[in-house]
Parts: sequence; C-alpha cells; structure tokens
Amino acid sequence: MTKILHTADIHLDSPLRSLALRDPDLRDQVHTATRSAFTRIIDTAIAESVNALLIAGDLFDGAERSARTAAYLTGQLDRLRDGGIRVFYIKGNHDAENPLTGELNLPDNVHIFDGRGGKVQLSEDVWIHGVSFANRQAPESLLPKFPAPVGGAINIAMLHTSLAGAGGHDPYAPCAVSDLVAAGFDYWALGHVHRRQVHAESPWIVMSGTPQGRDIGEPGPKSATLLTIGDTIEVVEVPTSSVEFLNVPIDATKAENDDGLRDVLRQVLRETANSLTSGSGVIRLSLTGST
Repeated sequence: MTKILHTADIHLDSPLRSLALRDPDLRDQVHTATRSAFTRIIDTAIAESVNALLIAGDLFDGAERSARTAAYLTGQLDRLRDGGIRVFYIKGNHDAENPLTGELNLPDNVHIFDGRGGKVQLSEDVWIHGVSFANRQAPESLLPKFPAPVGGAINIAMLHTSLAGAGGHDPYAPCAVSDLVAAGFDYWALGHVHRRQVHAESPWIVMSGTPQGRDIGEPGPKSATLLTIGDTIEVVEVPTSSVEFLNVPIDATKAENDDGLRDVLRQVLRETANSLTSGSGVIRLSLTGST
C-alpha cells in the first residue's frame, strides 16, 4: 500500500488581507496562517506515514524574497526527510518569478520537475510525473511535455493549470478535463485554482485548492488530499487551514428591539464558532430584514 499527500497553492508568507489585523489577538494568527497550514500538512504527512508529498505549484507567493521563509521551508522539508518521506514539486506561475526557487538548497528528499517534464519512480508500481512552469506565463497546454504513463503501474501526474478557465484566475496551461482523462494517468494532482474540486473519479482528477484561504473571497475550511493506493485509489480530504474566513448572513426580522438583536447575534456566533473546522474564524456578518 502506498500513501501520498497532495497539496498546492500554499503561497508561503502571502499577506492575508483582513480587518482582523486590527485585533491584536488575531493579528499573529493571520500573519502566520500560511506557515501554520504548511506545518499542518507536514504533520499530517508524518502522522499518516505517507510515502510522498506532492506540491502542485505555487509553493511561494510571487517575487517576494525572504531568508526566514527559506529557513522555515528547509526545516519543514528536513522533517519529512527524517521521516523517510519524499517530496515532488512542480513550479507554478508564482514560483517561476520567485528568486528563492533557483537559490534554495533543498534537502535531497525533494525532487523538482523542470519545464521539460519527466517521471520518477516512487515505488515498484507507482510513478510520479510532472512538468513545471518555465516562465510566469504558460499560455499553451503543457500536456505534450508529459512522458507516457508507465505500463502496468499506477501513474500520478502533477500539473498547475486553470483547466478550461476559472473565475478570478488567469488562463494558465489550459486544457480540458477530457484531455486529462484521455492521457491515461490514474490520478491528476492539480494546482492553481484555490477552490478544491474533484473533476472526475475515473481517473481521479483533483484540484486540491489552497490549504489556507487568504481573505473573505476564499471562505470556508481548506484542505489537502490524501491518496491511499492499493487495489484501487482511495481519496480523502484532510483539514489544513488555521484561520477560516466566513460570510455569515443573519435574518434580523424577528428582533423586536436591541436586546433581541443581540440575542440573535450571540446565537449565530455561538453556532458558527462550534462549527469551525479551523482553529480560528474571521467572520463577515451581513444583517438583513426589517426589525
């Protein structure tokens, strides 16, 4: 049995945009949320004794350079090396413009696919395929760069792509789901679109989504995807976000006075807090109705 953890769009040290920064008790949590999410991914990989971690692009966030980010990342990857866990990484559009990606001396358990594409054997019957962005822009499909699946084995392919297009995302490495199905791989580990979506199950085509929402436009709990490969491939979602952004509507119609409205607010906030998957919640309240 082989176990693999799939993530993407980590955007390490991306500046989260939130009015929560005005609250000193939340400021530190929000500032370090992307690191906390990545640490949870590493913790999960070790706890689940996975064979490999797949990072399907945008590990970094644009052209920002930080020695502290490099030191943090290397330390986390060293934890995986100590646990005998391999890492496979393809560069996305944000990674391609980040100077750290060309300067970091990553541990020897990390394999970075280049823009020419390639494949690496993970175990006797599992191969990992990947193609990185060579430049920030990838207006053409990267599928022709993928080597053919290995016969008689499980083939996992990593791709950073907007597929046929997604709202709020530039078109990168465009392709159709039908193109991925026809390519003959058993699992497509996708990145780029920040909302998790399972596009197909035969073969598996999974956009893992970002492990940490960055603002109110990326609401809800975020996650990574755990694969268990036996006679079949089983896929489960595992929570990763430390801060959860939520839009919470409140119907104030039944409130007859200020105290009644406060009671409604307390109830809704209590229910919302109890339902959080992440450690903290940043909530935007929208009151509707005529009291």
